[in-house]
Amino acid sequence: MSGPALRDVQRAFWHALAGEEPSAALTAVVAPSPSLAPAERVGIYAGMYVARIVEALAEDFPKVAATLGPEAFADVVRAYVARHPSSAPSIRHLGAAFPAFVADREPGWLGDLARLEWTRLDVFDAPDATPVTRADLERMPAEAWPALRFALVPACARLVTGWPVHRLWSDGPPALAPERTALRVWRDGFLVYQSPMDAAEEAALERVAAGESFAAVCEAVDDPRDAAALLLRWLEDGIVARAWMDPDAGCST
Repeated sequence: MSGPALRDVQRAFWHALAGEEPSAALTAVVAPSPSLAPAERVGIYAGMYVARIVEALAEDFPKVAATLGPEAFADVVRAYVARHPSSAPSIRHLGAAFPAFVADREPGWLGDLARLEWTRLDVFDAPDATPVTRADLERMPAEAWPALRFALVPACARLVTGWPVHRLWSDGPPALAPERTALRVWRDGFLVYQSPMDAAEEAALERVAAGESFAAVCEAVDDPRDAAALLLRWLEDGIVARAWMDPDAGCST
């Protein structure tokens, strides 16, 4: 058969979708219609592709899209796709570099907002896990607690931002000022939640995530009772997936 190979046509078509001018090799194999030239017919597909990308990223970053407004958001997405064209079969991963891409845009907290929205998406898509309950831990002997260790559910993430962007989820979001903010983001069923952490919870949860013992977690707070209160809060939120001790202790749940 004469003419370009199928792979070459597909590559040329992809480049046209990504914003390049349709190549002569591509337009040579596209038949004109009574009203449209080959390049114009390819342009319809390119426009539809970008429109779908804008729509998809607006679903992934709804707060960013609302902040910028429809036209400005679409312009940002077009610039983003030109620099970061899709490289994975699923559109789900297209926005991975979007938070960094908008980090230098106004308002100053836009990048942190995008980071939080992407974290929420990751948490929503994380695998399910059966959380440990308070009743499970009550079966642990008291003398075993100092050596107890915990694992967090996959649908739990920690995020540190330079702005308190979690406040933008309130009904009447206040004007934001720069402020280091440690956030805990987790999923319960089909709902994703977020909560700011004070220094004690941030330090304690970091030790839990690192697999350190409950004794080490207690050292991260001023009072061991505070560590117990934090653990109870985490259990109520369903973010503890497993509790165990050293194998020679012979007790786990």
